Amino acid sequence: MAPPLPALVLIVVVAIPLSAAAVVFPTEALPTKSGYLPISPANASLFFAFYEATQPLTAPTSAPLLLWLQGGPGCSGLIGNFFELGPYFVSPDSVSLSRNPFAWNRRFGLLFIDSPLGTGFSAAPSPADIPTNQSVIAAHILAALQSFLALDPSFRARPFFLTGESYAGKYVPAAGAHILDVNPTLPEALRVNLHGVAIGNGLTHPVAQVATHADAAYFSGLINARQKRELEALQAEAVALTRAERWREAADARGRVLSRLQNMTGLATLYDAAKQRPYRTDPVGAFLNRPEAKAALGARGDVAWEECSDAVGAAMHADVMRSVVPQVESLLRRTRVLLYQGVRDLRDGVVSTEAWLGEVRWDGLPAFLDADRAVWRTRDGDLAGYVQRSGALSHVVVYGAGHLVPADNGRAAQEMIEDWVLQAGPFGRRGCVVAAA
Repeated sequence: MAPPLPALVLIVVVAIPLSAAAVVFPTEALPTKSGYLPISPANASLFFAFYEATQPLTAPTSAPLLLWLQGGPGCSGLIGNFFELGPYFVSPDSVSLSRNPFAWNRRFGLLFIDSPLGTGFSAAPSPADIPTNQSVIAAHILAALQSFLALDPSFRARPFFLTGESYAGKYVPAAGAHILDVNPTLPEALRVNLHGVAIGNGLTHPVAQVATHADAAYFSGLINARQKRELEALQAEAVALTRAERWREAADARGRVLSRLQNMTGLATLYDAAKQRPYRTDPVGAFLNRPEAKAALGARGDVAWEECSDAVGAAMHADVMRSVVPQVESLLRRTRVLLYQGVRDLRDGVVSTEAWLGEVRWDGLPAFLDADRAVWRTRDGDLAGYVQRSGALSHVVVYGAGHLVPADNGRAAQEMIEDWVLQAGPFGRRGCVVAAA
């Protein structure tokens, strides 16, 4: 049963004089709204930043709304904001911002939330308040979302989409299915107008995904046959521990698989096999911990922002190898689902996604598996990747990208999300369109 909505929803939004904000932010780079959205327990809240659409195809009051959730577990949504898909990026000097030409708030209102509690600027009242499972996180996201939608009378009716990447491959299905389960129990005026979910490079069904790393690396030419066998033995251990529901040990075993693969390949990062250096996100942290930046965003000055919270990671450790495939199946029966991966990701990439897709119980799966894998090009004619779709499900492979797709191939990522939401381009061809529940 869904918890009752609070009778009074308190939104804390700090108004900042432009003179202070301008020290770090150009006026046009300030969020439309930002601050804190209360959840339970009573003294807890999640930090948010919202950017209204800059070039919507309809009136802004009817443009779709997108929520972005970061992975981790425990990584801040402000990485997505200031490094991947928000309207402005932190420059390498850590003190200035530069405009992102491929921002996702061109056509849509774009909401970032630091979730779970304990992540980014969403300080937990105590370590005991940090969630340890997807059910609590989903309930928190819905509570925060209800608080957000109450900020503006137009928000509630706008088409809403849940998006995220990496460990949000669990948050997004869990929260999406929870929203659709709770909606019928609410008055119509309080329902969330969910129209679809999108997951980038997601960890969704770990027991299937952990078994693919040896094949992915071997057939990419990164390891030899003996190393492949060694890695397969480590993978088998992780799978066996997961099947036995020894969750913490299984998560540790997955960690050994990834660590061994890193050592075998010598790659700078498994998140992108083509990079000579890891993603350079450090400037975001230096920027967000400046008092002027916190003030401009309406964040608490006493909270030290971390890209990824060790405390949240520890609290969620037993969740790492748990699956959310049942929630994905539930969503496929009721709304649209987009799965996309950068082709160069060796952690949560294409092979791992195809492995778990084959296990999904959904009437539309045979038609999807039999669908063409079409070449997809940007509007400029460059190769963007490949699209396979049927019914409610779309699967996209993004060329020239690793784990952080919008950071690696911003143009393709922007065209993909815009076309998918609007059911245009490669997502507008003939095929079944599933109505939102």
